[in-house]
Amino acid sequence: MNAIANINADRTAWLDARRKGIGGSDVAAMLGLSQYNTPYTLWLDKTGRDSGDSDISEPAYWGNTLEDIVAQEFAKRSGNKIQRVNQLLVGEQPWMLANIDRAVVNREISGRVYLKDGRLTTDQILECKTANGFLAKLWGDTEESVPDYYLTQCQWYLGITQAEICHMAVLIGGQSFRMYRIQRDDELIDMLQSEARTFWNDYVLADQPPDPTTLSDCAHRWAAHTDGQVHEADDDMAVLISEYKALGEAIKEAESNRDEMKLQIVKTMQEAEVIMHGGKKLLTYKTQEANRFDTKSFRAEHPDLADQFTKTSTSRVLRLK
Repeated sequence: MNAIANINADRTAWLDARRKGIGGSDVAAMLGLSQYNTPYTLWLDKTGRDSGDSDISEPAYWGNTLEDIVAQEFAKRSGNKIQRVNQLLVGEQPWMLANIDRAVVNREISGRVYLKDGRLTTDQILECKTANGFLAKLWGDTEESVPDYYLTQCQWYLGITQAEICHMAVLIGGQSFRMYRIQRDDELIDMLQSEARTFWNDYVLADQPPDPTTLSDCAHRWAAHTDGQVHEADDDMAVLISEYKALGEAIKEAESNRDEMKLQIVKTMQEAEVIMHGGKKLLTYKTQEANRFDTKSFRAEHPDLADQFTKTSTSRVLRLK
């Protein structure tokens, strides 16, 4: 394990360094466990096809801002001494990357943490997280209940740092603090590294995209049709299209029934704000305001400006025949 970058460098340099390999936050996307990225979007990033968003998102901003607070609270509650490791770490292969939040000092090994013979002088690391209060149910009382997205990240870091324990401290909803102790799992680490090796060699280095797993992936990869090109369906595809059509008709019928139910509810409520039953609130029907830009009027009054700021977008539409 070697140091290859300083995390105090500017964000652009940090992002460029991350594109040189697989990091802990990439593992969930690689496995299809991430709600933010897919294997295909990860491939776009690693092959330089996606320039990425240089502006940090609001959740990521607050996660970074509160990281030190979460770390200090962990140290206070656990009694452990923690230390920053201001380096992007590399594992057995140059594409195995780790950017850990903190190291936890193990005084039986060393009074401080540093790189010695390619390893950290500790057997414990710390990851600091913040989570939306609505996601509290995803975090249980044991390490087995840590969301897979973060569990795979911890095990990836344990594999690279050779540490035995990854502590995780999470602040949920700004008011609930939880700590987890995740033990090294060599079998899981081997699986993660094997999957990452396949992804890096077969997709990134070979410059071959993985199969799309979402409609957004497909829309990006095959953004336009080829005039006159025909795909002859086999029997399985013909059955799939038939089932797709039948499901669409069932959904349309269900939506019609739902609209009829809504009509009956609204007619019954009239001016009422709330419907109660047995002391329980079932639903509300409140007035709300929304501000919308009047495009039609603006174009009529300022046609030149409307043309100047009109952007044409393209998309493919799936229509049954």
